[in-house]
Amino acid sequence: MKPFIGTRPLCKQCKIKVRAMGYRRGKKIYWRSLCDTCIRKKKKLRIGGITPLQRSGYKKKNKCELCAFKPQELMQMDVYFVDGNKNNVATHNLKTICANCQRLASVKKLRWKMGDLEADG
Repeated sequence: MKPFIGTRPLCKQCKIKVRAMGYRRGKKIYWRSLCDTCIRKKKKLRIGGITPLQRSGYKKKNKCELCAFKPQELMQMDVYFVDGNKNNVATHNLKTICANCQRLASVKKLRWKMGDLEADG
């Protein structure tokens, strides 16, 4: 990287935003070649916003759909994606399970089938 003294240089990719500071050695500042936004895009990091799960409006149930555990706090429950794809937020793909079943599911490679669950009654 070349040292740049004076105003901040623009991003080499978008040419709009200012570059991020890389490091400083003495009085010289060494700039990265890209702005923070372009760096995040290059690494394919999510930039703010809400997740597909939040957009779907799915609400956790008040008991585990595997072992019927009823938690004292809803934070003890996790949302499980049946097919493993966290972008697939169809209602048949989302299950509410307790933290213990979540750990067991990751070890056992849990597979759900149609008809495994009974409706609350």
